[in-house]
Amino acid sequence: MTRVLTPLLSALALAACATGLRAADDPKAVITKAVKAHGGEEALAKLKAGESKNTGKITVPGIGEAEFTQDVAYMLPDKLKDVMELSVAGQKIKIITLVNGDSVSIEANGNEVPTTDAIKTALKDAKHMMKVARLVALVREKGYELSLFGEAKVEGKAAVGVTVAAKGEKDIVLFFDKETGLIAKIEHRTVEGGTGNEILEERIVQEYKTGKDGIPVPMKVLVKHDGKTFLEAECEAKLLEKIDDGEFKK
Repeated sequence: MTRVLTPLLSALALAACATGLRAADDPKAVITKAVKAHGGEEALAKLKAGESKNTGKITVPGIGEAEFTQDVAYMLPDKLKDVMELSVAGQKIKIITLVNGDSVSIEANGNEVPTTDAIKTALKDAKHMMKVARLVALVREKGYELSLFGEAKVEGKAAVGVTVAAKGEKDIVLFFDKETGLIAKIEHRTVEGGTGNEILEERIVQEYKTGKDGIPVPMKVLVKHDGKTFLEAECEAKLLEKIDDGEFKK
């Protein structure tokens, strides 16, 4: 049963000017432009929570491809509720994950799942990735070191990457579309919750739509593990100022 936790922990929380970004730009300037493209510093700082309904296909290690539906609610910095239903070989599997500060609870079809060190590491990496992906912390908070990764291609489109380093956390590379300034890909190393194996995860936003207050939100997402397609999802996401704390309790 723990093998089905891998897709859950890897799919958590499915969240610049049009003149383009240059590889010669200062990384702080690249981030500043990207913040503007994503709605602006004030709006991003205010909207600390979000909800999304996701559907798609996922690869379950040791089993194969499965269809899934997922309801996610989160509130930065440390609250998450993830309800995922998998359809695997005619069997339905429902996994509920609740994270509230240091408290973590996972159930699969009503049975409690032990939170192993691998799961805790995967959740820690996911929380850090979610915060970095919101961008505003990179311009408002200390403790982040930015360096230019350089130009790259994401889904055939020109992008520029910025590496984000923070003490006690794995590096994350954010790739921004040179046309729009929006995040095109998030790349970081993490572990599979079910196996504990270290992997390179790429989260590629293939399509955005305009959400609350004119802020772009992901609509179509592709996740790769070690270069292989792991998850494809269509998302119905919205950003919120807050969610009642009771949502993240049993």
